[in-house]
Order: sequence, then C-alpha cells, then structure tokens
Amino acid sequence: MLKVLKYLFYSLLIFGVIGSSLSYLIWQGYLLEVPSSKKIERFKLAEASEIYSSDSVLLGKMYHENRKSISIREIPKSIRNCLMATEDSRFLEHHGVDFIGLFRVGIKTFLLSENSGGGSTITQQLVKNRYPRNSFKTDNLFLHKIREWFTALKMERLYSKKEILEMYFNTVPFGHNCFGIHAAANYYFNKVPADLKIHETATLIALLKGTTLYDPIRNPKRSKQRRNLVLSNMNQQGYLSESQLLNAKEKALLVNSSQEQKTIIAPFFLQHIKSQIKDIVQSLNSSGNSFINPYRDGLKIYTTLDSRVQKHAERAVQEHLMSLQKQFDEEWKDKRWLRNKETLIQLLRLKAYPGYKKVISHLQNQTPGSLEIDSLLETMKTEITRLRTGFTCIKNTGEVLAWVGGRDFTHSQFDHVKSSRQVGSVFKPIVYVTAIDQGVNICNYYKNSKQAYSHFDDWAPRNANNSYQGEYTIKGALTYSLNVISVKVLFQAGLADVLNIARQMGISTNIPEVPSISLGTPDISLFEMVNAYTCFANDGKRVDSKSLNTIRDASGKLIYQHEEVEPKELFTKNVAAIMTNMMESVVDKGTSRSLRYEYKLKGPIAGKTGTTQNQSDGWFIGYTPQFSAGAWVGADNPEIHFKSIRQGAGAKTALPIWANFAIKLRDDPECAYLLEGSFSQPSKEALDCLNQALYREKEIVPFEPELDVN
Repeated sequence: MLKVLKYLFYSLLIFGVIGSSLSYLIWQGYLLEVPSSKKIERFKLAEASEIYSSDSVLLGKMYHENRKSISIREIPKSIRNCLMATEDSRFLEHHGVDFIGLFRVGIKTFLLSENSGGGSTITQQLVKNRYPRNSFKTDNLFLHKIREWFTALKMERLYSKKEILEMYFNTVPFGHNCFGIHAAANYYFNKVPADLKIHETATLIALLKGTTLYDPIRNPKRSKQRRNLVLSNMNQQGYLSESQLLNAKEKALLVNSSQEQKTIIAPFFLQHIKSQIKDIVQSLNSSGNSFINPYRDGLKIYTTLDSRVQKHAERAVQEHLMSLQKQFDEEWKDKRWLRNKETLIQLLRLKAYPGYKKVISHLQNQTPGSLEIDSLLETMKTEITRLRTGFTCIKNTGEVLAWVGGRDFTHSQFDHVKSSRQVGSVFKPIVYVTAIDQGVNICNYYKNSKQAYSHFDDWAPRNANNSYQGEYTIKGALTYSLNVISVKVLFQAGLADVLNIARQMGISTNIPEVPSISLGTPDISLFEMVNAYTCFANDGKRVDSKSLNTIRDASGKLIYQHEEVEPKELFTKNVAAIMTNMMESVVDKGTSRSLRYEYKLKGPIAGKTGTTQNQSDGWFIGYTPQFSAGAWVGADNPEIHFKSIRQGAGAKTALPIWANFAIKLRDDPECAYLLEGSFSQPSKEALDCLNQALYREKEIVPFEPELDVN
C-alpha cells in the first residue's frame, strides 16, 4: 500500500512538474504562439479613416474594417449589462476563464447530452476576435482553446474589467463590414450607442450569436426571436423588470438605415480624394520616418469641399438632366435610329453589351424580332443615348467647393470632371487674353469675313450661324462667339504664345499646335478649364486649386498640410479686368444672356458657352468675384447628339445647370456670399474702347481666298 501511495505521489509530482513547465512555456509564448504581454499591450485595432468636408460633415471613410473606437464612457451601462447577461453572466467574477462555467458545460454536455454552448467568456471572445484561429499554423480546436485560455488570463492581469469591455465593444463584428458597437449602431439605427433603446441594443447583441443568421435586414423574423431571448436573459439576470421586458418585446423590429447606406455626398470627389491620399501616404512612408495605413489607422482627413455647396450642385445637375434627357429621348426615336443604323451597330460593337451579337445579327439581317431581342435592343439604345455630365465649382482662392462627376455614381464611376472632351468656344478666352496681353488694340474692329489659310491646307473656318456681315470689336467677337474673328485674333497673338499661356493657366493636357484650337477643338478636362478661368477672377494671377487641407492621425497629430503656393502673375490686373468685362458682355448680351433674362440672375457674372461640332458637347463656364464653376453635357459617344444647335447648344444643355446652381446659392443664406463682391475694373482708356459699339455695319464681305499670316 505504501509503495502504491509512493508511486502515486511521484506520479503526481512528475505530472505537476511537467504541467508547470508546460504552463510556463505556454505562458511565455514558447508554445502555442501565445502572445507576450508586450504584444497584447501594443495591439492596435484597425480603425476606419474619416473624410470630412470643410463644414465638418462626414463625407466617407477608408477602411478594410469599418470601425470607430469609442471609450467605455460612451457605452451606456444598459449595453454592458445586455452583453454580460447574454454572453457571460459571471464576467465580473472570473479572471478570464470561467472554470465554474466550464464545469457546468461539461456536466450538461457529457452527462445530460445537452448543447449548452462552449463556455467562452467575453475575454476569450475578445482573444478570438483579436487573434483569429485561422491566422495560426496549427488548426486543432483543443490547442486553440488552451492558447485562448492563457491569453485571456494574461489580458485579465493587464487590463481592468471596464477596459476589457471597451476593447470588446470596439472589436467585435456585427455584420455588413461593421466592427464595433459605434459602427453597428450607426449602420442599423443611425444612432450613437448612447441613444439606443433597450430593444435596439438587444437586436445588436443578438447579432453576436450569428451576424448572418440574426441579421435584422435579411432575416427579421429570426432576429426578433433572438432579440427577445436576449431581453429575457436580461430579465433573468435582474437587469430588466417584467414590465420593461414586456414593453421591449412588443416593440417592432425597425431598422433605420444610416446615412452611410443612403446616397453618399460627393462620391466622385471621394474617389478623387482617396487617390490623392494614397499618393500622399506613399510619399510620407517613403521618407522612412513613419508607416501610415489610411485603411486601418483612423486618420482624420479634412477636405475643401463644402457639403452645402455640393448638395446645391448635385440637385442642379439632377433637375436639369431629368428634363433634358426627356427632350433627348424624343429626338432619338425609332425613325432616327433607322437613319443611323450603322452608327448603332458600331456602338453596340464598341460597348459589347451582353447579348449584343444577337441584336447586331437581327439588325444586319433584318430578321423578325423576338421579345428577348426587342428588350435587349431597347435597353442598349437607352444606355447609348443616356446623357452624361460633369460639374465643378472652385473658389477663386483655389478651394474645390463642389464636384459632380456624373449623374449616378452607382450606375457609372467614370468621372466627367477629370475626363477630357472637346471644349468648343470656352477655349476662346485663352486666345483673347493672350492677344490682349501682347498689346493687340482692343479699339480696333475686325471684319466678320471668311478667310482661307494656305499655310494650313486652305483651311476656311466658318461661323456657327453662317453670317459674315459687318465688323466687330474684339469684345463683340467674343460676345457673339464669332469663329472667323477668333482665328484672326489667334494669328495676331501667335499660336505658340496661346499654347504657352494655356499651360501657364493650368492646362496640362497636350494641345496640338494647329489654328483650329481657337475654335475649341482640343480635348481638355472640365477641371482644367474651370481652374484656368480662376485666373481671370484673380486679377491675372494663377492660384493652384486644392481639394485637401490637412490629415491628422488618430491622436490628432498633424501629419500633412497642403502647402500654399504664392499666386503667380500671368498677366496684369488690367488685362484680366478687360477679359472679365468682355465675358460680362457675353452674359449680358451674348450667348449666355439667358442667365439674365430667363433665370433673372443679378450681380457680377462673367462667362462663356461652348458647343462643339454637331452639338456633341455642351459647355458653360462662369465666374463671380468669389468662385468659378463649369458644366459639361454630352453622350458617351460624340456620334450621339442633338439634331440642331437650337436644342444642343451649350446655352441650352450646360448653362442651365450653372444657372440653377447659382439660384440655389442665392436662396441659401449660408451660401449667398458666393454671389457677392465686385470685379476689378479696367483702366479708363480700356473702358473707352470696351464701351464702343460692339458692331458696325459694312458691306457684305465676299469670300477671301487667302490670308497671309506671316
């Protein structure tokens, strides 16, 4: 008997030594990859970076995990109680591993054959979320459990119960890429955690059992059942009275989706900003002083965009395009498609829509249509004739205030603010300012006559209205957008000099060195053109545009600030004032006069319309003393356009967007300042010339075969 006891003693001693040694090795992290205390303390949650407008409105986020960490003080006691009642009723009593709970689970599972859960504590669940099982080499449930026990015990020694709850609530996933209670409360109920009702809290805690199975959006019936079970648990644990329980259970399961699920403000601008942020972060990281990840570091990014101005821009675009599209659809009826069948076939090939080969075969062979083919054809025609648009507003000090890259970001992410299209007559002011800066006499009159240019293959530009009578001042030629005079002004200014001024004004697009640029043949982006126009309002100075102000890290430390560049004078204040006076005339008397007579806009406005060949592109860029803004309208393919200039001119397609935008600014007390102020005035000598009659009668000038431009 003594030998048996001795043997038992030594066996227990050996097992104790082995167990203690294994425990020590596991605790120190030599076995099972248990993280060290330092590693646990240094752990940093991935947190979404937030992008804000200049008026402090959240525009969007950058994240792999949508999370915003909050302190335990921002998490009400009712939410904490709800969690403990459901997931770990003995949380305040154990030290990370609930051995009493494990014993209970073992008895029920092995002796009573009941499924009573895994006995994981809140701390263990935190460990699983921080260090997912699939991130470890070994994939054994028992070994995973051992590792999680030791890690949980370590955590409880390092942190208080409140700190563990705070970490848990900021870590746990709630479905729909929402991590943490703050993101979940915002996503499902458009609230912060402190504002949640008890039945809403229970709905979120119910998700912890299964984010898909108990999703209140996808599975409302199961979600409500689980929610009510959570409420019953709270009642059993003494956190809810009977009357509170009954009242909460009777509440309907209403999910009030947050603004993040609705239309995002300025999605095209966000796309642009995110691209900028990546470049900035890459530059900061390459310096070697830091490593920043905008998708997990919880940065605060502050932009120049004004959410109020942006909303006015978006509404102006949507309202006009809705009515304009109806007009366009009326033009593109079946008869017009019959006359343009080959164009339709070419576009279908180019777009390669699903099923387009069947449709092309039907069109080419004139086979009888079927319901499927007719439906496909109508869908494709609708897509081809969908008008596109771009609109942007830049403060004359350089800040981008609004950016609308298209009609519907969910339909197409192609940004028409940054894309290039033929600019038409909105390019003419660059030609004219070059000439005036070089001393061309603005008092002179120009013959409104056709010319052929032998040095350019007898190229003979024509006016849009085919009228060639009389003579016009340089101001009159711009007011009425006369092509033949614009070409003459170009040759006076010098083609190379016009291109040089265009580059200095901020147009980086490669413009061909041909005289037709005076009529607006180059393809240039809307953003570049609007940015160039700010030079006129800025007294001839070039101000670099900016979209981003500052970036701060999660602690508030400034890590990036836009570097302001001293404005560069391109032409004198008087030259800029002369150009503004001329473009005010465009608004008061010329191609943009509907701003005054139809839309009743008052105050200082200068601008220029543009219409390209066959009315494929409509433009208007206008400016006030405070801002410059521009609109472009057209179909994806230039072959799809309005029949006549009466409907398809920039004054009809693009200008109304600008006009409606300005009206909305005027009627908004917070934005009306953008229409205030006054333009600089030209010198008295210049005004004497500018105030001459814009037109004087002359005999009809016959066609001149050649003009020597040497």
